[in-house]
Amino acid sequence: MLSKQGTARTLAVAVLAIAAASLTGPASALAPANDSFDEALELTGRSDTASGTNKDATKEPGEPNHAGEIGGASVWFQWTAPADGETTIETCGSDFDTLLAAYTGDAVNALTEIESNDDVCGFQSSISFAAEEGETYRIAVDGRNGVPGLLNLQLRLAPPNDDFADAVVVAGDDGSVDGTNEGASVEALEPGSVSGSVWYRWTALSTGPATFMTCGSTFDTAIAVYTGSALGSLAFVAYSDDACNLGSIAGFEATAGTTYSVAVGGCCGESGDFTLAWNRNPPPPSSMTYPSIGGVAREGQTLTGSPGQWTGSPTFAYAWGRCDAPVDDCDLIPGATGQSYTATTSDIGNRLFLQVSATNVAGSSTAYSDVTAIVRPGGPANTAVPQVFGRAAIGEFIDSTTGNWTGTQPITYAYQWQICDSSGNGCRNLTGAVAASMRVDAAHLGSTLRVVVTASNADGARASTSSPTGVVVRGQSTQVRRCVVPKLRGKTLRAARAAIRRGSCRMGQVQRRFSSTVRAGRVVAQRPRAGARLAANARVHLVVSKGKRR
Repeated sequence: MLSKQGTARTLAVAVLAIAAASLTGPASALAPANDSFDEALELTGRSDTASGTNKDATKEPGEPNHAGEIGGASVWFQWTAPADGETTIETCGSDFDTLLAAYTGDAVNALTEIESNDDVCGFQSSISFAAEEGETYRIAVDGRNGVPGLLNLQLRLAPPNDDFADAVVVAGDDGSVDGTNEGASVEALEPGSVSGSVWYRWTALSTGPATFMTCGSTFDTAIAVYTGSALGSLAFVAYSDDACNLGSIAGFEATAGTTYSVAVGGCCGESGDFTLAWNRNPPPPSSMTYPSIGGVAREGQTLTGSPGQWTGSPTFAYAWGRCDAPVDDCDLIPGATGQSYTATTSDIGNRLFLQVSATNVAGSSTAYSDVTAIVRPGGPANTAVPQVFGRAAIGEFIDSTTGNWTGTQPITYAYQWQICDSSGNGCRNLTGAVAASMRVDAAHLGSTLRVVVTASNADGARASTSSPTGVVVRGQSTQVRRCVVPKLRGKTLRAARAAIRRGSCRMGQVQRRFSSTVRAGRVVAQRPRAGARLAANARVHLVVSKGKRR
């Protein structure tokens, strides 16, 4: 009778075998190229990967049972260690129940096993052993009970200082050491500042600035510096990434007698060889956090830049730039060199960014903010200024138009009349004069008048000002008064009557008709036209909307 554990394994293997059945082909199918010991696939370097299949693979005469199991569908790899060190080989990620073994020896029937394994990561395998430089290792991957599948093989020769406990000790106020993080791993409890890290340990001889750098590296390095004696209790000191092209420069204020742990790794999983150098000079500035922009990206709004956080106690210089909407084309804006910038009409439809240059006695470096949202207009755009019509004389009414505006609808309008000197200068607001028309009175004599129209929408507000009227004169009591026909279209009938009276005109005939564009009760048309100057009390005839025809 099978145990519960044996039953579970039997069922799992059966499932894998069923999944592998899709790999079964005709009897004449070719075996994998590395089916035989003598045709082993070569692995190279400190780390390497290989993928393939053991479908149609065979077991050679004299071939050992890998991991103590019969197997029956093995493929072979070989690797010559480039250096001494702890080596890990695994098939995790394969889709079948693997057997894995590493050997030395030159013939399939005369091998010495170094390490073997059946199951570590699920039904896949992993082995670790101390490799010796120059030794060639024969690696077999088989399927338990000969089951085939797709395999994924990874090999990693760890650097000697891969683990925090094995950090390489460096000493003195300056120096350099060659290293690699190829094949490095991430330990449990290791801080996540860098990936694939190797470790160095340095004790400060005196108090003062200290700088560690990997300038000249051919891959994207990162450096992190800590204090503390165990991974789970490290205190962060400094970090750097991309301070000198792909290299890094981590600077900090060291304290005499304090031991610092320096982790060197790759950004985003990159690895390679590097040279770690150190000295006691203050480091050039290095950006710890990127610059940022505060404020609303809208025409007329002021944006304020923050330089971000830097090492090296630098001074800052600012330059604002502009990019097109997809950020394909970016240029600095001439003269925009303050920490703040007010968005202009030229910025509408574009994005803005901030360049920060940081400088200290050791050098300079530059960092950039993210781009802003697309700059929106500050409000409606005026395409024709307001106009004032009517006679600028005491006792007369003068009216205004809004002018022409474009922008996001709806647009609303507000009016403010102003009084100016006879030359149209020195203008000031007239209290309470906030309608589209106003009556000229004696206080305006000898001055000129104008109107400021403010148009508002969801984007903001903008104002446009009319030209001034002529100089206000006295009304002539002996002069025949004139009917100045006001603009009445769109007004209610009540408002139209009042405007007609103010224009020294009289109400004429009122006709009503259906209109698809003008609401019921509002003026559709008038006769005579707006602005006509007629004899006093001339009649103004109206057509008023009855609304849409139903």
